[in-house]
Amino acid sequence: QELCFGAASGAVKDGRIASVQALSGTGALRVCAEFMKKHLPQAQDIYVSDPTWGNHTAIFGKCNMKVETYPYYKPSTRGFDFEGMMAGIKQMEPGSVILLHACAHNPTGVDPTHQQWPQIVEAIKAAKLIPLLDNAYQGYATGDLDKDNFATKLFEQSGMEFVLTQSFAKNFGLYGERIGVLHFVCTDKERADAVLSQVKLVVRPMY
Repeated sequence: QELCFGAASGAVKDGRIASVQALSGTGALRVCAEFMKKHLPQAQDIYVSDPTWGNHTAIFGKCNMKVETYPYYKPSTRGFDFEGMMAGIKQMEPGSVILLHACAHNPTGVDPTHQQWPQIVEAIKAAKLIPLLDNAYQGYATGDLDKDNFATKLFEQSGMEFVLTQSFAKNFGLYGERIGVLHFVCTDKERADAVLSQVKLVVRPMY
């Protein structure tokens, strides 16, 4: 929790994060999908960036979630399509899930700027979406673990509840060990405790 949210995080200090071990980032995404399928009936649509990591579509499709895309990469500039993404967010159904790459977007390597991220967070909040941050490359975007937390900290400060999947495969070189964590950032400790109890019921029969 401290690595991706920061030791000074209010959510960490208040015990508002429900965290469970997972089989690296991939396993965390799979557990998240199972949890949403069972406990968040309004979150059966998930929007992923165009393009995204190929396994994202497979993981959520396996849980029978409807996977759709939003504009992200602009081939003409070989850069981020900020306007396209903002327009796409406005068209998403409230209660849907939007999957974001916390840093070092895979496969493009193109990330929003520090000026664009706050606008993205506000647009997601206004659209009443459920943010899911895939944090597979913390430390790889800038070479600094803390700097790569920029988007994560913005979401925490926004007051929204959100989900974050964390992998240690790349930044710690722990590929074979499959070490990861699934985090649910909740409004209060009571809800976090309730979420954790239900996530454990997803995990137990799975692995």
